[in-house]
Amino acid sequence: MTHRLTRYAAAFALLATPLAAGPGDNSLTIGLGEEPPGFDGYISTARDGVLLTRHLFDMLIYRNPETFEYEPLLATGWTRIDDLTWEFTLRDGVTFHDGSLFTAEDVVWTLTTYANPETGARSQASVQWIERVEAVDDLTVRIVSKTPFPAALEFISGSLPIYPSDYAQSVGLQAFSQAPIGTGPYMYAGGDSGQFTLEAFDGYYQGGGKGTPSIDTLIVRIIPDTATRVAEVIGGNVEWIWNVPEDQVAQLDTLPAVTATLGSTMRIAMIAMDAAGRTGEDSPFADLRVRQAVNHAIDRDTIVAELVGGDGEVLNVPCYPLQFGCDTGAAVVYDYDPDKARALLAEAGYGDGFSVKMSSYRDRNRAEAVQSYLAAVGITVDLELVQARASFSAWREGEVGLWYGDWGSFSIADVSASLGNFFNGSTNDGARDPEIMDLLASADATVDETARKQAYSTAIRLITERAYWLPMHTIVMGYAYDSELNFQANVDELPRFFLASWK
Repeated sequence: MTHRLTRYAAAFALLATPLAAGPGDNSLTIGLGEEPPGFDGYISTARDGVLLTRHLFDMLIYRNPETFEYEPLLATGWTRIDDLTWEFTLRDGVTFHDGSLFTAEDVVWTLTTYANPETGARSQASVQWIERVEAVDDLTVRIVSKTPFPAALEFISGSLPIYPSDYAQSVGLQAFSQAPIGTGPYMYAGGDSGQFTLEAFDGYYQGGGKGTPSIDTLIVRIIPDTATRVAEVIGGNVEWIWNVPEDQVAQLDTLPAVTATLGSTMRIAMIAMDAAGRTGEDSPFADLRVRQAVNHAIDRDTIVAELVGGDGEVLNVPCYPLQFGCDTGAAVVYDYDPDKARALLAEAGYGDGFSVKMSSYRDRNRAEAVQSYLAAVGITVDLELVQARASFSAWREGEVGLWYGDWGSFSIADVSASLGNFFNGSTNDGARDPEIMDLLASADATVDETARKQAYSTAIRLITERAYWLPMHTIVMGYAYDSELNFQANVDELPRFFLASWK
């Protein structure tokens, strides 16, 4: 491992980028792997994009990352009026980055706009529950759901940023995403392809859950190559990176100027299969026996022990175990049994195997391990390793038969944000199972917790019994940053630089 870090350090020596100033000018240089398509939090749903939009925009309420309790943000109070309606009292005197006043109209316009499917929000589950949004007065707003929606506050605090209605309408959503204006603790200060800057917003209001930023300037550099990002943090050109491969974290942490750590997350990894035949009517995964064979073919325990690391865990459920409704006891569990996998393939008429295209991202070693396990039972995998946005699009658009992806549920602690995204008949859904869709719809439409749990348990049993996925493991996030930086990784996988500071 040491030789790898030496190679990265040598690569750094060839880079010409000036050293980051860091504590000297109270800035922080961040290295990200993927450039977002823009700064619209409803469109830019890859985690790098979510990180940025959380700093530019605010939600109505804030979920404390330590306690998971809801705290005031743009709203200072909230009350359930009835099973369909939440009323929010808005904070008086809040201004957007351009100086315009925040009012209920901004909430109404933002949520109404993105609840319309034609607007193209990437995660429809975040907004499709909204029936209408009403301004009671300038500082009071009501959000009305189509049916009782028990996870409303989770989504309101987790994935519904509020935009300035006048500005966004005047320039259009595409232009807005390139020149964003929000109420968040940082404001967009410009940049170009590959690098841009966020500046602390001097007019940020007091009393919200995000506090007041200590660091004045965030310089964001897009560095797609992992080796280059690591080299940059070793050399001090970049002061914070994430998605550091597990096998490099311990060695990086031995360097005197670098702190490296593995942080547990709410993100789950899965292998999704084209059971609905989106890639064509001859999809092998339309056959239950083939899907069961995939479940038996892969040694998840070894992958987790050798390639995930940290406190990563094997998953048997298609959700994060701490989410409400994620009944781990309801799942059908498949043991690693390559002989059984071969027998099932032969029974399904694939005794000679078959070929399939699989898209993946984030970790080449894990993807190649899956490729090898499947090859051992006769499934030849054409592995496509691309960035997260392209990989997810390939799955959504039915271009691949297998997808080794992951999902962070927008850090929402409710099963409706995991099962509800992948088994609801949307473009994310490779199963399109009407029985499961009905169960999820019923669970999402009642505030009766017992009924919800029962419906989710049944859905989990059917999803695993019918082997639509192979749930893989939890994702452990690798971070590396300047040792002088006070930074706290949280399980919700949302870096909060507005809470960071220099020692």
